[in-house]
Amino acid sequence: MALRRPDPADYRLVPAEAAHLDEIARIEQESFPVPWKREFFESELGEAFRYARVLVRPDGPPPLVGGYLFAISLHDEFHINKIATDAQLRRLGYGRRLLEDALERARATKATTVTLEVRVSNTTAREFYRSYRFREAYRRKAYYQDGEDAFALVLPVAALPVETPFFRR
Repeated sequence: MALRRPDPADYRLVPAEAAHLDEIARIEQESFPVPWKREFFESELGEAFRYARVLVRPDGPPPLVGGYLFAISLHDEFHINKIATDAQLRRLGYGRRLLEDALERARATKATTVTLEVRVSNTTAREFYRSYRFREAYRRKAYYQDGEDAFALVLPVAALPVETPFFRR
């Protein structure tokens, strides 16, 4: 018997909570060569000016947490620290849902720019961000613990459409 593919409507965006941490840590371990520890995500939940969201499905087949995004508002900058989706759910629009929610939050907080870092080798992610008009502002040498460089990406909030066209579902 074939398993039913998850429907994007099955998942909803909610604030991240302690109950989601095990699933967040699992996705993180599967997604990144140098993953954050569960405890770091836990500490982010209680910090000021943080924005932490998860895609959850209350019932149905796993995964119950489909992805997450952690960000921080720093004066006029909205910085995305982490974004990832479960490997089973990639290329199905869940990353877009998370990013577009964050972009709307950046606009709501009156940020002037959205920033993030991405591994130079992660061409898939770089193309994803480029599709939203992020530009590679500069290269951070040996940014990651394993020595890989990162590109610092910047998106002026003024460049966002009045209504995010991809997220009208």
